[in-house]
Amino acid sequence: MIKFLWINAINSASEVETRYPNLGIGYLIASLKRTFGDDAFLFQVVDTEIEASLESFRPDVVGISAVSQNYGRAICCAEIVQCFGIPVLIGGVHISFLPETLSPAMTVGCIGEGEETIVELMQIFTETGSFELERLAGIAGIIYHNDGGILTKTVPRPLQMNLDSLSVPDRNYFKESTHTYLFTSRGCPYRCSFCASSRFWDKVRFFSAERVVNEVVRLVEDYGATFISFFDDLFVADKKRFFKIAELLEQKNIVGRVKFSCSLRANTVTDEIVAGLKRMGVVSVGMGLESGNQRVLTCLKGSGITVEQNRRAVSMLRSNGIMANASFVIGSPDETECEIMDTLNFIKSSGMGLFDVYVLTPFPGTPVWELAKAKGLVSDDLNMDWSRLNVNFEVSPDKAIILSDILSRDKIVRLYGKFRRYRFIHNVLTIWRHPMLSDLPRYAYKILREKLQRNWQ
Repeated sequence: MIKFLWINAINSASEVETRYPNLGIGYLIASLKRTFGDDAFLFQVVDTEIEASLESFRPDVVGISAVSQNYGRAICCAEIVQCFGIPVLIGGVHISFLPETLSPAMTVGCIGEGEETIVELMQIFTETGSFELERLAGIAGIIYHNDGGILTKTVPRPLQMNLDSLSVPDRNYFKESTHTYLFTSRGCPYRCSFCASSRFWDKVRFFSAERVVNEVVRLVEDYGATFISFFDDLFVADKKRFFKIAELLEQKNIVGRVKFSCSLRANTVTDEIVAGLKRMGVVSVGMGLESGNQRVLTCLKGSGITVEQNRRAVSMLRSNGIMANASFVIGSPDETECEIMDTLNFIKSSGMGLFDVYVLTPFPGTPVWELAKAKGLVSDDLNMDWSRLNVNFEVSPDKAIILSDILSRDKIVRLYGKFRRYRFIHNVLTIWRHPMLSDLPRYAYKILREKLQRNWQ
């Protein structure tokens, strides 16, 4: 039996990062079990006490999953594992966009979707006890160091177009709560300038309505889920499938037993869609509304979306008893203070539910990243301080990347503070009528602990 340790390279003190299980790892574990059987591997998933886990578990292989802001953590983890002489596999959005940042402490980087790649890699390992370079060359979608230490990238792996062929993610290695989530698709038909997700998944692909509903039933009956969030970039991208999901949930007698939330784009919110959401029990919708200023909104999201559509979407959802939550982005390169205040004024007048605000952050794979790189603010260098990409601006505003050409860091900090102060008051008053109220004690405890730890550092 091969011992496989998975490291979820996150900030374990962060409430946001520990809120939900890493289903990416769950998909990979399920894929390995389907191919090799339930008894071929002994798995363990950790996000803290890495060295202690290595000493007690004594794994044969280690897999690390990381996003860009935590890539420095992933490198540190890999270096610890290297001291034990254990091969390290790295996957996730960061290494997929910047494979050239593969650390010398990492054996193989998996680029893009990993369900098929991990199986082929472990077939080599089960046969030889190592990852032989001559055999790695035949695996699509990876990067590794050759005998001379030179990075070698293989041909791209084709996208998995039939998502139903993937195994249901294995959740048995994670702590599940009554509020959990699942994916019903991969990709987004839109390309917001700051969004890495749509580019990571590339083409939009869907799990069938039948597959989605079967997974929902499993979460309700086997895991006791009472609230399920669909984490797709755009849940209603395929309208026919969306209405089929609603129909099947009724047939399975799930409607009324569980509440749902999902993400939409304002221009997809129609009377027909809202009726479908109510039919299936969606009580909360999240939207990236981004800006209350039309010029800035167009820069961020492209043409085809207006501030008025944003306002109308919030109003339609609210009038139908669905909480309309939103996120906003400030700090675009040429955004003025007045334009930023347009966004705050929009929030105050829209009647939305909970909201959050972010300072524009460059993520690898996006046009905003290329802009920041052209300005010399970021680089593809392995030694870059990746923690500067922390989307939670308040954690370290002194080192966060500022893309504005016309507003100083101090001004951005002050404007961000205005949003945060209003957000605190608004969200405190709103949470008491929010469908996720039951999550509040757990969230509040983790957030308080996170802030205390930050103050002690």
